[in-house]
Amino acid sequence: MLAVKSKYYSIQAPLIYKSPVEYLNDSNIAKMVVHLVKLFEKEKPELFNGKAAGVPGPKFKYSKSEMLGLYTFATFRGHRSCRKIEAFLDDKSKACMYITNEKLPRKSKINQFKNDYSYLIDQFLKFTVQFGVNFGLIDFKIISIDSTPIEAYVNEFRSLSIGQILYLEDLIYDYSFDKNTRAIWVKIKRFFFMDELPNDMIDLIDEIHHNLNEHGRQLLQIALTSKKARNEILDTLELLKENYDGNNRVSLTDPEARKMHMKDDTIKFAYLLQTVVDVKTGLILMQKIVEDKTDRYQLTPAIDYIIETYNIVPEYILADNGYYGLDQIEYAYSQGIIPIIPDRNDAMKIKGTFSDNPHAKCNMHFDPKKLEYTCLNNQKLKVDGIVEKDGELKLRFRTFECPSCPYKKECAKNSKYRVLYEPFNPFFIARKRAFLSQKGQLIYKLRAIHSEGTFSQIKEIQEFKQSKRRGRQKVEIDLILEAIVLNLRKIRTHLNVTLI
Repeated sequence: MLAVKSKYYSIQAPLIYKSPVEYLNDSNIAKMVVHLVKLFEKEKPELFNGKAAGVPGPKFKYSKSEMLGLYTFATFRGHRSCRKIEAFLDDKSKACMYITNEKLPRKSKINQFKNDYSYLIDQFLKFTVQFGVNFGLIDFKIISIDSTPIEAYVNEFRSLSIGQILYLEDLIYDYSFDKNTRAIWVKIKRFFFMDELPNDMIDLIDEIHHNLNEHGRQLLQIALTSKKARNEILDTLELLKENYDGNNRVSLTDPEARKMHMKDDTIKFAYLLQTVVDVKTGLILMQKIVEDKTDRYQLTPAIDYIIETYNIVPEYILADNGYYGLDQIEYAYSQGIIPIIPDRNDAMKIKGTFSDNPHAKCNMHFDPKKLEYTCLNNQKLKVDGIVEKDGELKLRFRTFECPSCPYKKECAKNSKYRVLYEPFNPFFIARKRAFLSQKGQLIYKLRAIHSEGTFSQIKEIQEFKQSKRRGRQKVEIDLILEAIVLNLRKIRTHLNVTLI
């Protein structure tokens, strides 16, 4: 009898078809991915119906659930680019065939899904959070926020200063639009393309070379080719101006990236990733790229996101000193959340970076209950009044024992008394008491385990040290996929399941 055997088919009259799922054991992560995607589609069917708003063309050939499952599984396996996912599919692994129902979408379709249906990926992260809530892995009792710079996918040397951007813009407007100066524009064009240099153009050409670097001159050459190209360059310059941060140069390959200090003490173009995790099991609740380069004003939007997205108010929020600000502290309390955040003095004590001066304020013990500092001579500096200092009302701390103190010259210097100041703000005192309490200190230790541990897993275990796409929204979607994968890993570990 004629028999033909293949990986998925057994032809031996009559024809028998074997699905790839028959070759997958229950522990295969592909089964978990498909199961969760189906649950997600069942819970949010409106997200899977029709085309994305504003997306032209015919109906998408591959189902959204298939593509979402493919992207999630490919990220599990470390395949992020469309080309690598296409090659991954071409290998026809049993898991891939199971997820895509034996379809083999090409890289153009794979890329189209990520661009047109990125909202599905964002919503799937929220679904994994709700899944964790349903199984008791998330309780929103204590959440932690932290940030890390993600290196951008740019050429570090292809950048312009704001001076070069403005000079090039003025050059184009001065010589290409005005009829009286258009002859000069033609001469500039002949110089760059035909190497002609009239005597009356020497000074201007020298000026252009002095004010524009190689990349600026390349943009000028493009603008010289046609009116359409000129207008496109002007639009590009406008985009570069919009993304100028006031301090550093703007990248030509990814204008939305910002110059940042990296963990290895280098300065590179990067994006600042803000991540919020629930400390019970470390599942990621929020994964956002922000425009700012610092954490100073990121606590308020993070709190708003958690409350609005999950309709629940956490009991505590943890953050490092970078998030400290009385306006942020006050907002947390106004929402019913206790912030466990160190101020500058607390942070110095945590890091062990004490001042060499034993009489420095950061080296004095502060009792938040009694509202008093204890100096080196074991004297108590208590609240002695409320005064206006630097345009703000502040609490004044001092002791009248200074004149007889043996450390007076080193501590109070030329003053009669050593005086300390703190903000006259009830939220300053409430935060101080919460942070320095025994419970607050135990809670704060959880931040390093979960927040910093999350970044370690994304960068080291999942090997996402640099973005491979350009633009804030595209980088954010890639990082949301990483968060989904990390959440699924934790769900799988904590529930100890093979197929949920």
